[in-house]
Amino acid sequence: MTALPPPPTFDMNAITSESKTDPEAEIKHSPASLSASAALPLPVSSSSRILRNKVENAISLNTTAPSFNSALIALSTLQTPTKIDARSIRTAIEHDALHQAKCLEDEMRRLVTVVKEMRQGIKNVVAVADTVKDGIREAVHVNKGETKSESNSKAYENFEEERNLARMLAEAFQERNDASQRYEAIHEFMERFDVSDNDSYLLENYNFENVLDQLNGGGGSIMEMSISGEEGSAQASLKEGMAFLDALNRVAKIRKELSSSFDTSSSSSLMRTNNPEKGSGATRLAPASAIRIVENLASKQDDAFERLYHFLHSKLELSQASVAHVPTSSSASSSAVLSHSLGEGLMDEILLNPFVKRSIVVLRQVPAYYRHTLELIATSRRSEVTRKFLIALSSGYDGMAPIEMKAHDPVNYVGDMLAFVFRTMSVESELAKGLVVEGETEVSSSDNDFTEDDMGIMSASDVLNDTVSGLHRPLKSRISQVISSLARRHDGEDIDEGLVAMHGTGGMDEEASTARLRLASLYSICGLMIFYYSAMEKSARKVSRSSTNGNDDNRTSGQSNPLVQCLLECIQEGASAYAASLRVYCAMLESFSSQSRDSQATVAHSVITRLCDVRAASPGYGIECNISDETNRVLSLGYLYEMVIESALQSCSNLDDVSMMKTASNSVRKVEGNLGESNEILNKWDTILQEKEAAMVDDQILSDTHYVIDECGLGSIGNAIESMSAVYIEGMIASSHPGLSQDSLEKAIASFYASLKDPPIPTYQKIKDPILRKYARNKVAESVTSIYEKIYDLARSEKGGYDNISFLVHDVEAVKSLLSS
Repeated sequence: MTALPPPPTFDMNAITSESKTDPEAEIKHSPASLSASAALPLPVSSSSRILRNKVENAISLNTTAPSFNSALIALSTLQTPTKIDARSIRTAIEHDALHQAKCLEDEMRRLVTVVKEMRQGIKNVVAVADTVKDGIREAVHVNKGETKSESNSKAYENFEEERNLARMLAEAFQERNDASQRYEAIHEFMERFDVSDNDSYLLENYNFENVLDQLNGGGGSIMEMSISGEEGSAQASLKEGMAFLDALNRVAKIRKELSSSFDTSSSSSLMRTNNPEKGSGATRLAPASAIRIVENLASKQDDAFERLYHFLHSKLELSQASVAHVPTSSSASSSAVLSHSLGEGLMDEILLNPFVKRSIVVLRQVPAYYRHTLELIATSRRSEVTRKFLIALSSGYDGMAPIEMKAHDPVNYVGDMLAFVFRTMSVESELAKGLVVEGETEVSSSDNDFTEDDMGIMSASDVLNDTVSGLHRPLKSRISQVISSLARRHDGEDIDEGLVAMHGTGGMDEEASTARLRLASLYSICGLMIFYYSAMEKSARKVSRSSTNGNDDNRTSGQSNPLVQCLLECIQEGASAYAASLRVYCAMLESFSSQSRDSQATVAHSVITRLCDVRAASPGYGIECNISDETNRVLSLGYLYEMVIESALQSCSNLDDVSMMKTASNSVRKVEGNLGESNEILNKWDTILQEKEAAMVDDQILSDTHYVIDECGLGSIGNAIESMSAVYIEGMIASSHPGLSQDSLEKAIASFYASLKDPPIPTYQKIKDPILRKYARNKVAESVTSIYEKIYDLARSEKGGYDNISFLVHDVEAVKSLLSS
C-alpha cells in the first residue's frame, strides 16, 4: 500500500475574506459548518453517487408501491433474448465485475484525493495557528492622549477581536484534531482491509503451474531434478502455491472483519473518533466503500476458489470418479481395470502432497465445493480400493500371489482376504483423517458462519465409510460361500488339501475325521473374523473420535462402517453354521463310533480337544468386542462341551469313557479359563461325571470282590454261610450245614492263607485318578476281610460246632494288615 499524503491545511485569511464578501462562503465556513464538516460526506464523482443511490434505493425498496408494480410489468414485457447459454452468462458476469472494479477504483482515487486535500488543509490550519500565536505575543499600546471613554471603547473592540480570534483558533485546532483522527482511521482501515498487490495478482492470475512437480510426475528422479535445476523451480512453485492459499485465507478474514465492522447494529468503536464529548459528530467510514470492497474481494475470491476447485478435480481426475468401470467378478482381467485409473499409487501421492492437502482445507470455506470434492474423492477411492481387492483376488497385487489360489484352503483363504482388507482400511483411515480431521483443526469453527451439520460436510468417518463400502459385497459373498461350503454335510468327495495341511491326516478315510476338520475350520474362521472385526472397529472408532475432537467415547461408534458391519454379519452367520454343524456331529456320534470302532466318548473327546487346540492358536478368541451375547455363547467352549457330553454321556459304559470326558473338561478349563458361564457348565457336568464314575467304580468293586473271594478260596464258604443264615433255626450248628464241614473249612482257610502271600486284588490301572484307584483296592480288601471275619467269628462261636479250630492261625487284624500291604 502506498503512503497517504499529509493532512490538508486551511488558509484562515482566505476563509475570513470569503466570509465577508460571499454569504454562501460565510455559511460554509461558519463555526457550525466547520465543526460538522468532518461528519459530512466527502465529494464524490457522478458514477459513485449513482451507485450509492442504487444501493440506498435497494435497501429502502417498498414492494407494495405502485411504481414497483409498474416496474415489474415493464420487465415482463421487455424483449429479452430467448437463448441463454453459459457463454452469455459468463460475459454478463465479467462485465458486471469490470464495472464494479472500475467503480471501486474511482472511489479509491476520490478517497486519496480527499486525503491529500485534508492534509493540505491541516497544514494551512497549523500556519494560521502559528500566525495567531505570534500576534498574541506582540504588545498592545494605548495612546495616552485618548480620553477614558475612548480608551474603554477601543479596549472593548480589541477584546471582541481577540475573542473572535480565540474562537477561530479553537475551532481550527478542533478541525485539525478531527482531520488527524480521520486520517488515522482511514490509514488503519487501509492497513487492515486492503489486499496487497501480490495477493491481488495471485487471486486473479495464479494458474497452478508446476505446483505438483515435486511428485516427480514428469519423469526423472530427484537426483536428476537437482542436477537440472528443476528442484529449485518446484520449490518456488510450491511456495507460490502456498502464497496463493494464504491470500485466500486473508481475503476470507478481511471479508468477515468488514462484515462485522460495518454492521450498523454493531457497537464497535473502531471507526469512531476518540472524543467522547462529540458523540453526535463521531462517524464511521462510509459503508458504501466497505460494500464495494467486499464485492470486489468476493469476486476475486469466488474466481480463485473456482479455479482451485477445477484444479483439484483435474489433478485427481475426479470428473471420472465412478464405480461403473470396476469389475464385479474376480475373473476380470487386471489390464482392463488399470486403464481406468490414475497411475499406480499416484492418487495417494497427490492426496498426501502438502499443497493438495492444504488446498482441500482452504476449500472448506466454500461448503458446496468442499462437500462435492470430498464426495468425489471418496467415490474415486472406493473405485480404487474395490479394484485393488478384485485384482488381489484374481491376479495378485503388489507382488503377492492371487488370493483365490488358496481357495482350497478355507482358513488361509479367508485369512488372506481379511488381512488385505484390513491393510486397505488402515491406509484409507489415515487418508480420511488427513483430508478432514487436519482441516477441522486448521479451520476454526469461528471463522465460518455455518456448522458442519448445516453445511452437510462429510466427516472423516463418512469419507472412510464411503471409501470402503465397495468391499462389503465381494468380501461377504466369498466368506459366506466358504461358510456354507464347510457347513454342508460331507458326501464322500475328496478332502481338501488345505484341511489336511491345517489339521492333520489321521483317519482321513473316516467321516468322523472329515466332520471334525470342517468343524475346526469353521471355528478357526470365526476366530479370524472376530480378530479382524475388533481391529477394524477400533480403527473406525479412532477415526470417528478424531473427527469429533475426542468427544465421541461410544464403543459402538465404529459399527456404522460397512466393513465392520460386514464382518459382524459374517461372524453371526459363521456362528450359526458352526452351531448347526456341531449339532449334526453330536447327533451322529453313534454312527461315527461304529465307523471308527471307537467309543462315542472317544469320538466326543477328539472333537473337543481339536477345537480347544484351534481356540488356543486363534488370535481372535479372548478379545473383548461388541458382538452379541448369543454369538459369544455359541462360540464358547462351554457350549461345545455341553452339546457333546450331553450326547455322549448316555453311551459312557466304562471308566475309560468317563475318564475321556473328564480329560476333555480339563482341556476346556486349560484353554478358556474359569470364565463365568462356561465355568458353571463345566462344574455341573463334572459333578454328573463324578457321580457316574462313583457308581461305575462301586459296581466294579463289587464284581472284583466276588472274583477275589473266589480266587482266595473263601467264595464257597461265604455262600454256605449266607444259605445257612437263610434257614437258621435255634440249635443249628454250622459244622452240620452242607459246605461248612470241618474238612471244607480247613481246606478253604488253608487256600486263603496261601493267597495272602500275593493277594489277587486288581491294580485298577484303568482308573486314572490315583485316589479313586486306591479307594477301589482298599474297598476290595475290606470286603475280603469282612468275609474272613464272618468265617472267623462263626468258627470260634458255639454256632460253629467245630472241635478243632487250630487251623485259624491269623486273626482278623492280621489278615487286614496283610491284605492292605
